[in-house]
Amino acid sequence: MLSLNPSYYGSVFVTPKTIVEKYIKMASFCALKSLLWILNNQGGNFSVEEIAKAIGSSVADTNEAIEYWVNEGILIKNDESAAAPSPTVSDSHLKSKEAENKPEKEENKKAEKAPTPEIKLVRPTYEQVVKRIAEDENIAGLLNQAQIMFGKSLGYNNQSAIIQMYDDYGLGIDVILTLIQYCISTGKNATAYMLSMAKKFYDKNIDTLEKANKFVDDSNKVIVIYNEFCQFTGFSAPKPTPSQTDYFMSWNDMGFSVEMMVLAYNETLDRKGKISFSYTNKILENWHDSGYKTPEDVENAKEAYKKQKQGTSERSYDINKAVEQATNGELVYKKKKRDVK
Repeated sequence: MLSLNPSYYGSVFVTPKTIVEKYIKMASFCALKSLLWILNNQGGNFSVEEIAKAIGSSVADTNEAIEYWVNEGILIKNDESAAAPSPTVSDSHLKSKEAENKPEKEENKKAEKAPTPEIKLVRPTYEQVVKRIAEDENIAGLLNQAQIMFGKSLGYNNQSAIIQMYDDYGLGIDVILTLIQYCISTGKNATAYMLSMAKKFYDKNIDTLEKANKFVDDSNKVIVIYNEFCQFTGFSAPKPTPSQTDYFMSWNDMGFSVEMMVLAYNETLDRKGKISFSYTNKILENWHDSGYKTPEDVENAKEAYKKQKQGTSERSYDINKAVEQATNGELVYKKKKRDVK
């Protein structure tokens, strides 16, 4: 039986019991480290870069870990109405360390797109919500349809979020209803999550019903791919994080089978010694650029590289041997024959 050294009880922080009971097996090592660090540093505004530096992980992995906790509802953003490009938590006492805590270089620049201009969302007040419903029949109809989909009366939070999707992100009624239906079907219909999906639609230029339906279809494919991926790798998280979903969509679009995704995942573990979807993505992008479509293609490329390397090594050995013989070899003197005249 083990117990904590009593001398350490003088400085403790609260950890929700559900973290141990539910997530100790499911969450990744980076996710657990991120959450413990956040729980130990409540308050203020921390960037993902600062958290990554503090726990010794890459920015990409840390961002993925925090998205996991936000997606699970364990973490919430301090201002749910703010559309930040990456989740942040805070602590005021580190603000003076901004100079030394410079953002680390991301592992996978190639996978990143140029960020869209950030929209500063301001949640409408209750009075503004009432006014918008009264003055715009489209909004009134949209909220009525959403209420039917939720199967209950909408409160202020849901009403204001839907109005933000319509007014601030400029999404059409059919696109918003498709987004809401998708969130309900996945069991992730919290206001903050729906707004994050609205931002994703805006960022990806999903502005028509056709594009919205394609996104839903691709997302459903990802679930099937992800479940098969977990069976082969032993990856235990029950569902992918938003960033992992984007990776699986991208890999599927590149034409990779689950077998190739698993192969790249195992290559990542061999090279890095840890899980890193951003590094796995880099491997798959390189394979895609090289035209490798099957495990045999990868194996043949490895064998060709080994032979090329071995041939170079042998040629280098032959040259070295010749130089050594010319320098240190036994000298043999031969008597010159005189020309017979």
